[in-house]
Amino acid sequence: MKPRLHDVREQIARTERGEFSTVDILVIIWATIKRLVDKASIILWSSFVLLALWGFHGDMAILTSLFGEDWIARITFELQWGKQLVSFVVGFVLMVIVPGLIIKYKFKESLKDYGLGLPAKDQRQKATVAFVSVLGIASVLVVFASFDKGMRSEYPLFVQRTNGQVTWTITRWWEFAVYELVYLLFFITIEFSFRGYLLFGLNSIQVTCKATDGQQLSVQRFGLYSILIQMLAYTTWHHGKPVPELIGTLVWGVCVAAIALRIKSIWPIIISHWLYNILLDLLLWAVFPLFGASS
Repeated sequence: MKPRLHDVREQIARTERGEFSTVDILVIIWATIKRLVDKASIILWSSFVLLALWGFHGDMAILTSLFGEDWIARITFELQWGKQLVSFVVGFVLMVIVPGLIIKYKFKESLKDYGLGLPAKDQRQKATVAFVSVLGIASVLVVFASFDKGMRSEYPLFVQRTNGQVTWTITRWWEFAVYELVYLLFFITIEFSFRGYLLFGLNSIQVTCKATDGQQLSVQRFGLYSILIQMLAYTTWHHGKPVPELIGTLVWGVCVAAIALRIKSIWPIIISHWLYNILLDLLLWAVFPLFGASS
């Protein structure tokens, strides 16, 4: 049954007078939420929810509140770096597998369109130069950052620190190699979350508008602003990290996003990010202790 004209006018009049009831507020909220169902909304909603489930810095706080403090120890059989292992796997499932399913079955699109394909032939030389340049510059900066007390108190992630006591959960080279190979999952996760799903997803959205001559034109809805949108989430996720890393986050997030959009692939970014973090771990785990430096 359609509302009578008198009732509609009365509702408008009440609204203009500022006469709101709780029901009116709930209707406004629901009407707004119902409109947030397009592709951009799905990408943003799912990113926020999945990042919350993974937790701040991947700490899985929500999952721990659901399953108990000892849930990680139970499923990893008391593995000393089990928390990192579970965080890497959970992050990969939440931030790569789930968005991948959304892309394939909801958007009906290819994962290649979100940076998971290798660079095209005409982009490979550019991708190689970008990879070498980014890795070289980042590695030099990592060497300097490794002297920072904040960085040395945060990394390597496989170090346990209790009441000022440092416990190395990895003591042999083969263990270090296994850990770093598993660590690759984290960098696939972190780069796809922000530079893949958010960046490529938002950057690809087009809207139709009318040109001055009346023709229909398709233009990017977010364009290069997608770089800043993914940076907001990326920087927030890193809040509380050591100062050198937080500054590096700002620079890294913008620079590699620009590169990824140009070469249409995030793999050179993933591998360079992983390799310079291996260098950081290597310095703090193997090199510094030779000179009696404390982590």
